[in-house]
Amino acid sequence: MLELDIEKSLGDFCLQVSFSAGDNMVALFGPSGSGKSLTLHCIAGLVTPDNGAIVIDGLTVFDSQRRINFPPQKRRVGYVFQNYALFPHLTVEANIGYGLHQLPGHKRRSQVEEAIRRVRLEGLEKRLPRQLSGGQQQRVALARTLATQPRILLLDEPFSALDSAVRGRLQSELMQLLRQLSITTILVTHNLPEAYALSERMVVYDAGRILQDGHRDEVLYKPRTRSVARFTGTKNIFRGMVQSVEAEHVVIQSNAFSVMAPTQSCRVGQEVEFCIRPESIMVVKPAQPLKEAVKENLLDGVIVDQLPRGSVHSLYFRISSSSQDYDLEIEVPSHAYERLGLAAGKAVTVSLKMNAIHIIPEHRDALRER
Repeated sequence: MLELDIEKSLGDFCLQVSFSAGDNMVALFGPSGSGKSLTLHCIAGLVTPDNGAIVIDGLTVFDSQRRINFPPQKRRVGYVFQNYALFPHLTVEANIGYGLHQLPGHKRRSQVEEAIRRVRLEGLEKRLPRQLSGGQQQRVALARTLATQPRILLLDEPFSALDSAVRGRLQSELMQLLRQLSITTILVTHNLPEAYALSERMVVYDAGRILQDGHRDEVLYKPRTRSVARFTGTKNIFRGMVQSVEAEHVVIQSNAFSVMAPTQSCRVGQEVEFCIRPESIMVVKPAQPLKEAVKENLLDGVIVDQLPRGSVHSLYFRISSSSQDYDLEIEVPSHAYERLGLAAGKAVTVSLKMNAIHIIPEHRDALRER
């Protein structure tokens, strides 16, 4: 368990964050320079907060009011750095056992062997870091951390230096390992697919503050602010006026179109911001009977541009009545792109599924408070 509520100023930058974590992985997600790594440094004792408290497994390791500040070596925090920080002149087993010098020889060897087995480094014990691949070096760094039997595990961009194929395999192995250990893990990343794949809970950072803290699906599909929507890949963000409020839906009129959205606490005449993710927009197949859900929020227009992205295509769609360069960014699987014969210049109809439209609370609530 981790409970954290701290403030730290460094020059013009001020970190002010509060969150807790249980025996699972929590991703600190956000742009570079938003304070994610600084938070890890404070937890590990590498940086002292100006104010607040940090509690790990019920033990208060920092409390500014009570003048408690445990040194790093007494916090039992495992830290895997972005560059792995391996000693180049030490072998794999020596690197892993480096933090165990206070233990008797037999116990140190036992913990090193167990850590090597857990991360599947058998046979590489005598190699130096330069003789290892990037993935193997990362395993050594993780094994060195686990050998100390930490109360909490901190991972700072652990996969950023790896190619995609190795990254995917190591992510899967890490998740299997952490499920066995049941250890509180804090992952720092600015990679959205990585944050979503590895953690059920995401804490979204920006400029030293937490914008949203919640289940990954809530963060992705129900962002609380425009910034969270933007950071998490919701490219389609609009402003409009509430035209009607019904039991099951509201109608919002924007500049170029009107949509039905799920009923939320808003009133007729209220200005709101709403959004929909690119992958939640469906290109309607011509001359095919439509299901009821697909009939929602139909818009006619033209694909003005397209960009292939491997397994998906990004389409830039302009509504017929619009004067914008484009109004919607749509993401479709490449097989659907080919099957539907999509291309720049093609006129199509798209469906904005009602349940995929989200009214952003930040703008709605700010207007209500005026």
